[in-house]
Amino acid sequence: MVTEAAKAFMVLGRKPELYFWRSHDGLEVDLLIAIDGKLQPVEIKLTATPSVGHVAPINRFLAVAGDESAAQGILVCRVEKERALPNGHVAMPWQSFPDWLGARLGSDLPA
Repeated sequence: MVTEAAKAFMVLGRKPELYFWRSHDGLEVDLLIAIDGKLQPVEIKLTATPSVGHVAPINRFLAVAGDESAAQGILVCRVEKERALPNGHVAMPWQSFPDWLGARLGSDLPA
């Protein structure tokens, strides 16, 4: 998924703005993507049955980052279709992630 994110930037001729976050106590977000001046938290899991525990790192990051983060987190996983998770987060099929990211990156290109 990280490689797919990097490719989405490169297809648009942009330098990938990809980051990683880990708290002092070891909680981590797998991928942070800079989109429209905000950091979009993305967790990547093999699960097909996402739970509230899968988005705990996203919740922690959003609390720490405040206005610098996007409003919702994305859990990229093996669900068959996109579905809502607690706190406004979304579980997304891994196959949908490149198109989702490409659409967001395209929307913030200069005119």
